[in-house]
Amino acid sequence: MIRILSAIISVLLFFGSAGITPYELKDKDNIRFSAVILSDMHVETNNPSRFSKDGGTLAGVYAGGNVPDVLAFAGDNTMNGQVLEWFDFYGFVNRFNKGSDVLVSFGNHDFGNTDDTEVYARLSKRCIDSYNYYCRKNIDKVYYSADYGNIRFIILGSDNNAADTLQIISDEQIAFLSSELTQCKEKGIHAVVINHNLIRGKNGRQSYFSFNLTDNNDALENALVSSGADVIYVCGHSHFGLSDSTVNTEGKVTYINLPSAGNDGNYGTDSEECSSHGLGMLLELYDSRIEISFKNFAKGTSVDDYSVTLEF
Repeated sequence: MIRILSAIISVLLFFGSAGITPYELKDKDNIRFSAVILSDMHVETNNPSRFSKDGGTLAGVYAGGNVPDVLAFAGDNTMNGQVLEWFDFYGFVNRFNKGSDVLVSFGNHDFGNTDDTEVYARLSKRCIDSYNYYCRKNIDKVYYSADYGNIRFIILGSDNNAADTLQIISDEQIAFLSSELTQCKEKGIHAVVINHNLIRGKNGRQSYFSFNLTDNNDALENALVSSGADVIYVCGHSHFGLSDSTVNTEGKVTYINLPSAGNDGNYGTDSEECSSHGLGMLLELYDSRIEISFKNFAKGTSVDDYSVTLEF
């Protein structure tokens, strides 16, 4: 009943998607899998402007009958991790979702945006419980994985709160990631790792700032590289707009730092096209390549300058 009510409330908070131009796939007749990944929605109960932005973004994901296989979020889905914010967030997701599997990574704002361990314990449980309830899942940690044939999504999340938004990635979680990536290598499938925080030095100057990073940075990077798997690492958190440092491929690992889909004025660019709300990533899997492109789902536009093709 609460699931239905949350979707109904979203109708009252956001009035539709008329006029949003649907995005186009590169080759709809031969695509094997697709995913839309958004970050930093920052749903906030007392912010009507944010409701309009987030509602428009999710409406645009499904405009024109598009239905990605996966709809994923890279953290900071809410502003404060409140019960009502999760109610509104999943209300929007469930209102517009036409059949995508939903994957949610959690960020510092979802955990209360504090260094308080007790707050983390309470709000991380709320993150897990809300995801399980609204999306009919059964995860028991903030990190987990999901297989989709020739591609596996591995979702990471902080194991505690820390000062200055530093992310805590435990050795146990690194071991989980290493095991998952080893399996991807052995099976010959692609890995998409979604985590809220950046890895040092991998996405321009913003990935050198301590507040964007993890406490176990070197172990995290080594796990991605040493597995030998084809990996796409997607993060958010920095609120940097699209730029030449959004995508960085080193060997078999491609690092992608997404702008905030919920905020206007993402940093690092004077271009409204590259900094406004609604920006996210479209991943398309074909027989011999992965196409990565960036869309403004709320406005129905593409930002073609930063698209990349990964051949295999």
